[in-house]
Amino acid sequence: MDNELNNIKQMYEKMTYFDQYGGSVILFIIITIIVLILVSYFHTMINVQPIIDDWPNQRCKPNIIPIAGLITHPEGISASDYTYQNFNYCLQNILSSITGDALKPLTFITNFLNSITNIIKEAIQAIRALFDKIRNSMQSVSEELMGRLMNIMIPLQQIIISVRDLIGKIQGTMTAGLFTLLGSYYTLQSLMGAIAEFIIIILITLSVMIAIFWLVPFTWGAAIANTSIFVAISIPMIIILAFMSDVLKINPNLGIPTIKCFDKNTLIYMNDGTQKKIIYIEPGDILSNNNIVTAKIKVTREGSTMYILNNIIVSDSHIINYKNKWIPVSQHPSAIKYKSYDEEYLYCLNTVEKIIKINDIIFTDWDEIYDISLNKVLNNKIIPLANMSNIHKYLDCGFSNNTQINLNNGLSLNIDKIRINDILENGEKVYGIVEIDGSTVLEQFKYNLGENNFIEGYIPNLIFKKEKLQNKNKRLYHLLTDKKTFKIKNIILSDYNNAIDCFLKTNE
Repeated sequence: MDNELNNIKQMYEKMTYFDQYGGSVILFIIITIIVLILVSYFHTMINVQPIIDDWPNQRCKPNIIPIAGLITHPEGISASDYTYQNFNYCLQNILSSITGDALKPLTFITNFLNSITNIIKEAIQAIRALFDKIRNSMQSVSEELMGRLMNIMIPLQQIIISVRDLIGKIQGTMTAGLFTLLGSYYTLQSLMGAIAEFIIIILITLSVMIAIFWLVPFTWGAAIANTSIFVAISIPMIIILAFMSDVLKINPNLGIPTIKCFDKNTLIYMNDGTQKKIIYIEPGDILSNNNIVTAKIKVTREGSTMYILNNIIVSDSHIINYKNKWIPVSQHPSAIKYKSYDEEYLYCLNTVEKIIKINDIIFTDWDEIYDISLNKVLNNKIIPLANMSNIHKYLDCGFSNNTQINLNNGLSLNIDKIRINDILENGEKVYGIVEIDGSTVLEQFKYNLGENNFIEGYIPNLIFKKEKLQNKNKRLYHLLTDKKTFKIKNIILSDYNNAIDCFLKTNE
């Protein structure tokens, strides 16, 4: 019995209060809640009318919310639905009020940050306004300085332009005067040469007459008188001619033909073994033995006597090599005079080797450079006699095809349109035209003749401001005239032959 009591006691000692009385506590709570609900309900129902009258303020009270639909509800809505609607309404109002209060710190922080941002923005705007004011001030100062500077520079620029224009005009005038004097010198040289020729012809004629007088005995008196006159005249004339030759460089031309060319149908071997008529050979073509053609010359036949030599029709004055000597064609023992030659034009070439080989006969080219010392300084280049190649780089000269030449009839033509027998501005008669391979000359320039007048090409010793051409003209052109000169842009220039002659003379 005691053991059972002890067991029961031990069992109850291990139980908690809630284990022992939990059901009673829960029942008490439930009964209490029911009682409170009933009390609240009856209290509310007793005072239902005042609550309905003050419904907007009473509807969200804790004791009203559970029975809102029993107290009142709109028509068409059940008590339970209205109770649910009222609960949602009150819940939203309570949450709105609580949320607003809960977010007040965040709202404060946000407003504070916004205020700081506005302050920073205003500061940045103030800084921008300051920089804008500085920029406008600097712009105003710069504009003022530039305006004053331009007020100084524009008159100064006008003065510089005027001075430059004056210098250009002076240069053009002096250059024109220089070349006018040069042209006058050449004219005087030609005149003096003609006078010298006339004197020589008179002396030769007088000497022939004296010789005839001495042959006949009864005219010995006249022979003595004429001999005295001849001696009296010839001695000072010889002195004058020597002075003209040595000092003035005047060489009388006693009618020796200067045109030295071939018939148009002359066949010449090319480097590829074919033959081509000279009329169809162009500058840049390669003859046999790699002899490059640097220039082609076309001249009038007038003044030349033609010969046939080894089936080659050639002018009498052309120089050939015969038994290691250079002689005119007319002196060759096998040359036969051509009596009925009626072609209007003749043709010749210039080559890098300065010779033209036809049918095993060696002719000089147009320049006739032979048996003379070529150990001359040509543009600071020494060319030994044994090395004839590349002489043309220094000797050949010419103008671009668009160089304007004035005729005596008032027309102006490009130099490549000039034809033989044209009469130029100063009365010069064109007896030959020259076409040159522009790629083989030493270099080409654009010459400034002043007053916006320019010419292109390669003209040695032309004293003008010049600019080197990077792209050479493929063809250059030159003229041969009876006065050995012609005019371009009011500048008197030497023709093709005279330019080479003068160039060689200056290097002797």
